[in-house]
Amino acid sequence: MLSALTIAASVTVTAGSIEQGQGAYVGESTPTYWTWASEAVRVIPAAVPAEASANPAAPTLLPEASASYTINAATAGATAVRWVFDEALVAPASSELELRFVAGLQAAAVHITVYVEIQAAVDGAFVYRFYWDAGMVAPGTVTVGTLQTQVLACTSVGHCP
Repeated sequence: MLSALTIAASVTVTAGSIEQGQGAYVGESTPTYWTWASEAVRVIPAAVPAEASANPAAPTLLPEASASYTINAATAGATAVRWVFDEALVAPASSELELRFVAGLQAAAVHITVYVEIQAAVDGAFVYRFYWDAGMVAPGTVTVGTLQTQVLACTSVGHCP
């Protein structure tokens, strides 16, 4: 047996605020022990962090404390994209990670790969920040097209995907 029910109700449609479609693509892929926490448009700190290694055979050794790094040549006060990662207590000691970043702002996207090594004794949960210097563009005028992050575990130091 089929039945149908129709209810008539009045509806009021009003104009709302203007929606700003950005079309930005943000994606990430990380090991469970080294997770992406956030990414945002910021500025390079006054004390410019050290640049992370681009050499898989000589990765940047992460300290036993939270720290910041740049992934390209950086200038204090310049607009930057900042990626933040959380390292868990279960991270495998003395292992290397390959961090792949894609940042696409007003211009074509840049692809940067850096290498870090987890400290020999993982005795705390740490936060690591990575800055990409986007130049002297005012932070409020940056149009983000894409921000992507991929963190890959290397088989051993110097042997990355």
